[in-house]
Amino acid sequence: MPALATNFLNILKDKLEKDFVPHLPELIEKKRPKADQDKKQLSRAFSGFVLHKMLNLGIADAAHSVVDDFDDNGLDAIHYEATSKTLFLVQTKFEVGKQFDEPDAIRFRNGADLLLGQRYDRFNTNVKRRKDELDDAFDEAERIQLVVAYIGTGFSAHANAALKELTENEEHHEVQAERLQPDIAEYGPDKVQADLLAEQSVGVVNGKLRLSKWQHLDGHRDTHIGIVQVSALVALHNDHKKALYERNIRYFLGSRESDVNKAIQETLRTAPNEFFYLNNGVTALADLIESPRGSKVSKLLEFRGLSVINGAQTISSAAEFVAQNPGCDISDAKVLITIIKADSEGRFGRSVTRARNHQNPVSTGNFASLDPRQEELRRELAYLGYSYHYRPEATPRNAEVSTSIITIEQAMKALALFEVDSRYPFWLKNEISRFQNAESSEYQSLFTHTLTGAQLVNKVKFFRFVRDVLASNAAATKGAEGLFYKHGAFVVAAVLAKRCRTLVNEADVLRQTQLNELLSAPLDQCRQVCWDKARPLVGQGRSVLSYFQSQGSTVRLLDSCMSAIYGLEQAEAYNAVKQIADRREAFPQERVFRYLATQAPQI
Repeated sequence: MPALATNFLNILKDKLEKDFVPHLPELIEKKRPKADQDKKQLSRAFSGFVLHKMLNLGIADAAHSVVDDFDDNGLDAIHYEATSKTLFLVQTKFEVGKQFDEPDAIRFRNGADLLLGQRYDRFNTNVKRRKDELDDAFDEAERIQLVVAYIGTGFSAHANAALKELTENEEHHEVQAERLQPDIAEYGPDKVQADLLAEQSVGVVNGKLRLSKWQHLDGHRDTHIGIVQVSALVALHNDHKKALYERNIRYFLGSRESDVNKAIQETLRTAPNEFFYLNNGVTALADLIESPRGSKVSKLLEFRGLSVINGAQTISSAAEFVAQNPGCDISDAKVLITIIKADSEGRFGRSVTRARNHQNPVSTGNFASLDPRQEELRRELAYLGYSYHYRPEATPRNAEVSTSIITIEQAMKALALFEVDSRYPFWLKNEISRFQNAESSEYQSLFTHTLTGAQLVNKVKFFRFVRDVLASNAAATKGAEGLFYKHGAFVVAAVLAKRCRTLVNEADVLRQTQLNELLSAPLDQCRQVCWDKARPLVGQGRSVLSYFQSQGSTVRLLDSCMSAIYGLEQAEAYNAVKQIADRREAFPQERVFRYLATQAPQI
């Protein structure tokens, strides 16, 4: 198992320090160096985080359950859950580079053994002060559960075996043995990451809907079909807002921007009883659907995890209409609804969403919203203080000028600049749709599973700085040179990007002022050299725009600029690589551009 990734480790550390450390019991040993105390506090806070997530405990209660200190005798947290009558004994390892191994397990086993014997005198003050509480817990508990939590590379087989010696020893502490659970509960890096991302989710939609003319299809997929009042869907919209459409390809377009939505509202105004016949209906997915009461004439469905995947415009338009016309009666307005039991984020859920929306006028870019990677990035960027919008219609009007908003189009452009493929600057200028199709190789080369939120932010900051500087140059410079800064911006940015790969791939988000200071001089040099290379080519009866509308011209200029700026024009290795022709190359001059990219001097 891989350890917790650095980007999520940074998020976790920040959360532990801000949310959990203030609620921890005071350190008993305060004479240690501050660096040791700070490290210990994070480790202790992680024990509280584990209980908070595993048992849905409040942060303060979870932190108060921590007994970890510099001398804890192998136990880091103890918590009794009265509702399940379970006593949890927790040992954590807050080290990325190491497994939870046999020595850790032996310490945990020995500590648990002493506690099961109620030998409180062998523990630190954090345990001793809870003697009465723990005595009551041992009297009431029906189960005792050992928990191992870690952020490193796994829970070794030897460690598991060492703990099994305790859990499978039926003669050990006779009263406790029958309550001690045989399986060790694990909480590893995958669960840490999932729980961190879940905190930034838009919420779960649970509730009820009453359907008339209800039909139940219980074949391959549990499906419920019927007629529902539009007012009931409006109520769901008002209660849950965007959470109701989380896996929808599009959010609400707004009645002022869509003729379809205007028509929906006009029907509600003038002929609500005709609404059913003029609408295609609503499709939703739900994690759980129950139909305990009613008949086919009127069936009450209870659902959990509902997501409307087709019909967002219908419901949102109706909700907008009701808000603007509170006195208007729409009780006669009804719509056909299909609710399918399926995980909206699973493969089947995404395929249904795609199929149902092919009937609508949606762009290729809209389908990127079905890629779970986009939602993961949105949640991760939220921790970093950025609002990420991957649904084009949901993009705020101030997205281009706000430093805290990142759109998927900005992300695509920024990421593409750092790729080696010689065609990307040309496509960014002329065929941006190549990067918008989630099934394309171009899209997949950008939004990889190794891309971190910090890297994305840094690359977008780089892109914005270069874009803005070149736009200023274009506005201030007349003639072909000004047009070059306008139409050749992606070439200049791609050349400079290769020099910044180490910089933007740092684990932390770079300050914009820091990035600007580092890039100002290199960008000025890059801009000038690129123009010097382009000047003889774009002023001979050919417009600058038409020059950059040619893939061949763009690729040749890119080669010329990179070799000059990286100081490789006279390099023997570079010229040797240029002599090699290979029809099997994935893109024009693949060997050349891979060589140039690896030789780019880093800023």
